[in-house]
Amino acid sequence: MTDPQIVITGYLVLVALGLTLWILSKVERIKLHKVGVLMDRILHHRTTRVAIILGWWWLGWHFLVNQIAR
Repeated sequence: MTDPQIVITGYLVLVALGLTLWILSKVERIKLHKVGVLMDRILHHRTTRVAIILGWWWLGWHFLVNQIAR
């Protein structure tokens, strides 16, 4: 597989997983929390907030700045 095919396959897998989760939540009445509740839980600790900020910074630096500087 070439690089674009791998990326497209990855996105299709994510979409399929999302649709499967959505269908299961409608059919079997799985209790899912809202996104706001999940974000509150994830961002409850300072360490997690710092890790998320550093992760976003790393992604931005390696993918956006590298592309602009070339």
